[in-house]
Amino acid sequence: MGRGDLSADEALVLFELLSRWCEAGDSPTPDATHFESPAECRVLHGLLADLQKQLAAPFRTDYAERLGDARTSLAHYWDWTNLRE
Repeated sequence: MGRGDLSADEALVLFELLSRWCEAGDSPTPDATHFESPAECRVLHGLLADLQKQLAAPFRTDYAERLGDARTSLAHYWDWTNLRE
């Protein structure tokens, strides 16, 4: 899988992750110890805003199914338990 523009599946999975991290709720979220600068949080919020403008899937009634399919299609590309492996 090459890099460049995000695929539709990647965009959907990233949207869900950033939504959990950035929006109010009881989902676990990285705290200040995970960031070296407030600029990093600003970038993540900006990415979420951009994805919200571009994606239609989060507003569809079958969002959960689409998200599940996207996660399934991407999961086999990563078999480590953290981001450093």
